[in-house]
Amino acid sequence: MIAITCAKCSRRFTPTTEEIRAFLAASQGQKHARVLCPHCGRDNKVALERLREAVRFAPSAPEATVAAPAKDATSESA
Repeated sequence: MIAITCAKCSRRFTPTTEEIRAFLAASQGQKHARVLCPHCGRDNKVALERLREAVRFAPSAPEATVAAPAKDATSESA
């Protein structure tokens, strides 16, 4: 998680991990990423290293556990 303060409206916001990954992909070869403020829509320059650390320390999505299908008793007795 990363908290960013907008340079224009001074409000704090937290982009999701998916949004951060999209910002990183869009800013290949640059020093900063342009992160949009959801409140006013202004670009905010954020260092790529700061975004990479946010992705690295973000909690991973819980893996979905797939339950084994229940076996039908009639098919086993035949």
